[in-house]
Amino acid sequence: MKNKITQLPYIVNPGVYQPKVLKGTVIIPDISGFSRFVENTDFETGKLIISKLLNAIIKSNTLDLKISEIEGDAVLFFKYGKRITAKEILHQFCLMKEGFHQEIVFLEEEFQLDIDLSLKLIAHYGPLAQYNIGKFEKLYGQTVVEAHHLLKNSVESKSYVLLSEELLNSEENSELKNISQFIENTICEIYDGFKEICYTFFDFENNRSKKYLLE
Repeated sequence: MKNKITQLPYIVNPGVYQPKVLKGTVIIPDISGFSRFVENTDFETGKLIISKLLNAIIKSNTLDLKISEIEGDAVLFFKYGKRITAKEILHQFCLMKEGFHQEIVFLEEEFQLDIDLSLKLIAHYGPLAQYNIGKFEKLYGQTVVEAHHLLKNSVESKSYVLLSEELLNSEENSELKNISQFIENTICEIYDGFKEICYTFFDFENNRSKKYLLE
């Protein structure tokens, strides 16, 4: 005789265990050139340099962003609430890029190395949930998955800000639609063979997008 399987309480009443889902912005600054750097740098030196560069990014946070995790060459920031505007994100990126560059200059002098690394940033918006593992709070949801997909985009620049259509879809960002330079940089790509995500990117290689920020 087979044992009867007792139904667990969360199956009987899923509302009791339903995770709290809130909308929020996901921002991922990511180091370009990381894999090549790891291959060409000794373990101890490389570890120290990357940790200092990630710390420079974190210290440049002026938007009161929370950290979900640090992923080797990237920091997963998030903030619940309404969309962070494009101008706020672009300004935040400029601060992170400046702190990142200053740290590279210092480290090149300290270690007598040419450090060929640059910074890019992905931002997305949508529903987010959290779960806890010990003292760590981890983000969960399709918005997080899509943000990671966007890191695998086809932008050729080494330094840029990529903003998803979902994030830009607000009245505060309507002014961007009148700037032809950035309309030309709007791309839609299919990820995982079925999901199309559209985004606009701002090229910061050779400081091409600084003009917009100073207007």
